[in-house]
Amino acid sequence: MAESKPKLHCAWFCPFAHRAWISMLTKGMDFEYIEQDPYNKSPDWLAINPRGLIPVIVHNGKSIYESHVCIEYIDESWPSEPRLLPKDPYQRAKARMWGDFVSKKLIPPYYKFLVKQSPEEQSEGREQFLANLLEFTKAMDPEGPFFLGKELGYVDIMFAPWSYRIYILKHYRNFEIPRTDEYRRYHVWAEAVKNHPCVKPVQQEESRVLADAKPYAEGNAKSELADAVRKGKTIP
Repeated sequence: MAESKPKLHCAWFCPFAHRAWISMLTKGMDFEYIEQDPYNKSPDWLAINPRGLIPVIVHNGKSIYESHVCIEYIDESWPSEPRLLPKDPYQRAKARMWGDFVSKKLIPPYYKFLVKQSPEEQSEGREQFLANLLEFTKAMDPEGPFFLGKELGYVDIMFAPWSYRIYILKHYRNFEIPRTDEYRRYHVWAEAVKNHPCVKPVQQEESRVLADAKPYAEGNAKSELADAVRKGKTIP
């Protein structure tokens, strides 16, 4: 039986969904993009993903969700070059470890800085984000320009949607990544990611992104992510 064309249920504003979108473009896949409103928890949508979150890949009638799982599924189901995860077992494990670092050590303080309203909590988020970003930077391949070397891969895609939207923090929190020697390698990485031909099409108009982020910055966003951050719980 012939394989069906994969469908990507995505949303222009969602950085988690961008991970799957970038991955599909990087692999040169023929896929159908479906703009999905994840806030509309209709029975039809929940039948595709019981959690009601994006991204979701529907392939051969089956749903694959969780953004990091989507990246791996794409790489394994379409194994042609370029590979998103290295073939070498150690390098592949290293990529997964640093992808996990992004999920646990970069994304949470980013949102703490953006969503929390007290100056004390914002300062805590800022300092945690900067310290963890420096650790992330020090782990990068020294030549790069990407995290593990010359090619865009899993770790890059895991953090890319936040790096190319860092202007959100500049606009709402007057924050920029320091232009110092210790962060120089980060800026090389960020520029390479932002200008990659498979990342550029995913990026949205800055004014539109800032308008979408405004409720988060003002502390009144109505989403599972914002609720989790406000309550100090794990981001869904």
